[in-house]
Amino acid sequence: MSREARIHLLVGGVASAACLAAGAAYSLRSPFPGWWPLGTFLFVATLLEGLTTTRLRVAARGSTSFVMHLAAALLFGGFWAGVVAGVSTFLGELSRANSSLKIAFNVSQRILSVSLAVSAYILAGGELPPAYLSVDGALSSAAVQRDLGLFFLFATVYFLVNSISVSSAVALSSDRAFREVWNLNTRGVLGYDLGASAIAVLVAWLYTRFDHWLGFGSIGLIGVILPIIAVRHIYGLYHQLQDSGQELLQVMVKAIEARDPYTSGHSVRVSELSRTIAVELGLPAREVEQIETAALLHDVGKIHEEFAPLLRKEGRLTPEETALMQTHSAKSAELVGIISKFKGFIQDSVRHHHERWDGEGYPVGLSGKNIPLGSRIILISDTIDAMTTDRPYRKRLPLEIVIAELQKCKGTQFDADLVEVVVSSVGVRRLIAGPSAELEHREVMPGRSRRVSWPAGALWKIRGA
Repeated sequence: MSREARIHLLVGGVASAACLAAGAAYSLRSPFPGWWPLGTFLFVATLLEGLTTTRLRVAARGSTSFVMHLAAALLFGGFWAGVVAGVSTFLGELSRANSSLKIAFNVSQRILSVSLAVSAYILAGGELPPAYLSVDGALSSAAVQRDLGLFFLFATVYFLVNSISVSSAVALSSDRAFREVWNLNTRGVLGYDLGASAIAVLVAWLYTRFDHWLGFGSIGLIGVILPIIAVRHIYGLYHQLQDSGQELLQVMVKAIEARDPYTSGHSVRVSELSRTIAVELGLPAREVEQIETAALLHDVGKIHEEFAPLLRKEGRLTPEETALMQTHSAKSAELVGIISKFKGFIQDSVRHHHERWDGEGYPVGLSGKNIPLGSRIILISDTIDAMTTDRPYRKRLPLEIVIAELQKCKGTQFDADLVEVVVSSVGVRRLIAGPSAELEHREVMPGRSRRVSWPAGALWKIRGA
């Protein structure tokens, strides 16, 4: 089956599941909440859909509109929450002139997510509206505790359905492994998403209180949403600064590589490989980020002038020149350590990225697991890129030879466990053979439900959402 057919089958399956879930929610629907409450939730959800959209790592975007989806479900039930989720997503996608297929998928997966979450909540014994939203003063503490506990089941189901649907679509459209996409876009931030979902409880609670006191719950709703928008705007500015810092690092790396045309793009490729290996190992998101940064900067010490003639030399280096070149890892670590947040793990990973498993490496001859994990990963990635890059004396080596060389050197030059991870990883093999699409260097911000943003190189030309 072609990739296009598989994507259409996925979209059709998600849309069908959404219709069934919405039908089930309709049979359990709460009374119509009224046009003004429904319209208010729809307006704010659409506003959040547009104002707080940010790009995730791999071909997807997220927004805080999920807060309104969850709050609407608590107040109005699964069917009307599905209406809020579906219509707000549709309006958001339409405003970005996205393709009809992409719109259908994103609308369907949002409806499916909220409908299944509400169904799981009710089947587990939860009540809608929950006991803690009662305004009559006759609250049972057991009922309140039950419904608050079940809320996190409700939120977990929502985020799991949402992330699995989007990750499946991205994996199919970009020829990536599902595990790789899910790890990069979701793993490590699911806890933050669940924590942020508690805002939905606050939104629903304030709405019922203002509606009871003033007969106009939208005042409480707006009072909660404005701070959310302000906080997310601050987060956006923070991540813009982070992106600018990453771009400056890449500019510096390119300036170094300009001295050696045969290593152009080397550090970026090593960074991509290292990140993919770290993800395959199941490392925490923060550690993946640190390894990615260390790999990007592993050769930054070559900016020193004494390395310039060595980088330009076409022939074999003399023993003296080799000894000088081997000081570059320590000099790289010195430069990296100038930035305070890079001291520690990142700096050590850079300093020891030429240490060998058998202790025959440099600068200090560490061996085995005494070598920082980041250094062991960078060494493999560095070697892979050297073998798969055209050189004056040879063309790039094919995948089979690269794999054979890694197997040959495991336990001596390389950590044998890492070699096994590399040779069995679909994502790493794809990068070795030549990446089909460039990964994006963006940090995942917590507290967002996802929607797919198929890459421009896929089957359809889709503008960035």
